[in-house]
Amino acid sequence: MKLTIDNHDGKGAVDYTGAIVAGREFRIQRRLNEPVTCAVTLLPSTGLPAPARNGRLIVYDDSGLLLFTGYVATEPALELAGRCTSGAVYAAAVTAISDDILLSRQYLPQVNTAAAAAGQALQVLLARMELAGIVATIPQSLPNTAGFQVDAAHTWAENVGALANAIRNAWRLMDGTLTIAPVGSVTHTLSESQGTLSLSGFQLSLLKALANDITVCGEIEPCAHVTEYFQGDGTTLLFNLTEQPYAEPASKQKPLVETFQGPAIDPQFWMLDDPGAYISLTSSGLTCAGGNSQLGVTMVSSLSDLELGGSIVIEAANVQFGAQTSGILNGLYGGGGATLTNCILGFQISQAGGVTGIAPLVNGAAAGTPFAPVAGHLYTLRLRFCAAELQRLQQTYYVTGAGAGIAAFGGLDVNSAGSAVLEVQDVTGGIAGAPVTLWSGSLPVVPPTCSFAPLNAGYLQCSIGSVTVDRQGPQWIVSTPPNGTAAVRRIGTAAQGADCTLDRLGRLKFYPASTPQAGEVIAVSYRTRHRSVARLASAASIATEGQGGLLPGTACWLGSVTNPPARSSVDCESAASAMLAVATSRAAAWTGKYTAWNPEQQGDIWPGDTLAVSSASAGVTASLTVRAVQIDLTTSVPALAKYTISFANDWAEDLSIKTSSSVPADAWLPQQPETTTPLANLNTLAVTSVTGSAINISANVTPPTGGGFEVRRRDWAFTPGPGPDLVLRSPVPSISIPRAAATEQYYIRMYDASTPPNYSRFSAAVFVNLPLTA
Repeated sequence: MKLTIDNHDGKGAVDYTGAIVAGREFRIQRRLNEPVTCAVTLLPSTGLPAPARNGRLIVYDDSGLLLFTGYVATEPALELAGRCTSGAVYAAAVTAISDDILLSRQYLPQVNTAAAAAGQALQVLLARMELAGIVATIPQSLPNTAGFQVDAAHTWAENVGALANAIRNAWRLMDGTLTIAPVGSVTHTLSESQGTLSLSGFQLSLLKALANDITVCGEIEPCAHVTEYFQGDGTTLLFNLTEQPYAEPASKQKPLVETFQGPAIDPQFWMLDDPGAYISLTSSGLTCAGGNSQLGVTMVSSLSDLELGGSIVIEAANVQFGAQTSGILNGLYGGGGATLTNCILGFQISQAGGVTGIAPLVNGAAAGTPFAPVAGHLYTLRLRFCAAELQRLQQTYYVTGAGAGIAAFGGLDVNSAGSAVLEVQDVTGGIAGAPVTLWSGSLPVVPPTCSFAPLNAGYLQCSIGSVTVDRQGPQWIVSTPPNGTAAVRRIGTAAQGADCTLDRLGRLKFYPASTPQAGEVIAVSYRTRHRSVARLASAASIATEGQGGLLPGTACWLGSVTNPPARSSVDCESAASAMLAVATSRAAAWTGKYTAWNPEQQGDIWPGDTLAVSSASAGVTASLTVRAVQIDLTTSVPALAKYTISFANDWAEDLSIKTSSSVPADAWLPQQPETTTPLANLNTLAVTSVTGSAINISANVTPPTGGGFEVRRRDWAFTPGPGPDLVLRSPVPSISIPRAAATEQYYIRMYDASTPPNYSRFSAAVFVNLPLTA
């Protein structure tokens, strides 16, 4: 065994093996997806300096195998060891942390990724750090993650650990190389018959009972799709919504704010493609002075994709144009690169006859009304987008499969249409003019994610002062003046030229300059709030445990999923399915320890490896996941390394799915486990007209054979019986609901021909606050 320390004093790696104090702790601790630590006490002899903070510490075994590489984390604690002729002698208690300490000491900016392979999310995370000579070996085949958001209160290692846990992988940073691989990639066989298993060092027990009826709670989710109607009177500015609207948590409302004030384009936020060196940062912000005439070659794009769900406002502010310009600003792109045809929404900049023009781009084609900016003026290019579905990417949960490998649950895309407004606002001299709408309309098909490029130059001469991305709940407001044309009402600040604000409490407030006219009908689209929850059960396991009806076969588990976060009830169902896959097995909760001497000589053991244990005398045949390895070293010759290996399977100790036994106070717990998948929500339902006598609706979807659409006055009350809440059932998508009062609330769900009927998961709702007319 050998220990070296490089104190960065010009002497290189110095051998401290002879200074190790025998009988004191010399221990290496490895934990799954956590930093590795090494603790040792040294008594430096003459000529050996006391180890310095940040000293590079390396431990080898006799064969030269690396057991630890890292850095002395703090100044060593000095302990009086005795006195000699030259005075007091001190021993140094040294604690070192693996190479990732170099990254964990750095500030970690906020990172959001959507629909990215975990390897891509990890690359984004690394791009925001000073790597200090660290090399990343990241396979492209890592599983996807529906969304990963950095917790800035945690270190780099803790965030990467959460990411690796979510995809059931194990990471380590050893000898300057970062690696990540699926849990169970390496198997160590411990067989009693082959003599590789010593039962005297083996402890095994079942930590938890099995569970076959699982209730999982998640985050607050948007539920009912509401369209609520008000009527203006020429003076009223404040309208109170009937229900509290769903709004994004504050941590997710501003995924990107960039003012381009640094000395160079920040690689922590942006990917720069600029082979001709046309792009720079100046006093005007992000500045482009040319291009090679081809889109997608000279550009600045965000490292992270955007999830196209809910309401998003994207602004490129203080934009100024030069003499020659051609390209796309503030563009959203689908898969296949930042080309014109892949541009979902954006602003096409062109020049004809010496005059610069701004044209809205919609699905790769110019649309709407072009705009001619004035030379020398500053403009904001603002893109407003809204999709009825907030979550476009379902979470994926990974557990050990029935055979080899990993089983995945969830991870599907959520279909949604969208609406958008592209506008230009003159902000010259700090005075915000009235926004000019270039295009306003709907998009029948919107991909779940897109890339964002504020600047994509064919040949651009322009500058962008700042870029911001704001996320809100699925909120969209359209108003129709008497005998007028329907128009989108802008939500935002007065400086943005917006018409109104909509707060978390459901207060819709118009600015005085945008007061609704007398008789103007205001349609507010939003989603209500609900705690996500799901309950699933395994009928086969319940029957087996019930022993033919002799005993109660149900074994319940109730709690919450904390990571990966369950954003919706669908995510809760996926998490419950994954948990049932392991919790119904009697061998799923094995936990214990195994102690061995020098097992690294047959292959070093790391957390995330699998122990394949076979013992005929103990009646055990199991595959066990290593969670932690404690290595106690001695200075004997030959060296002895005592490995204490802690293992636990998924149900015994959380791995890819982190859970809590707490149940939120606002969770409505299902009375029975789900047995069928709910029907699709009516997220494309549209109100075609509201008169004094009827509300006319088009569901815009064909019902299942034998099914239809059910209208009730109360949500969460959909049953096959009539009941006092039932208004009507319609077998066709065109529905007319008779009006009886000025203020009315109706909830609509689709149902099928099952017995009992299967319904949509959430309602579409129409709330009317309009006077009745004769």
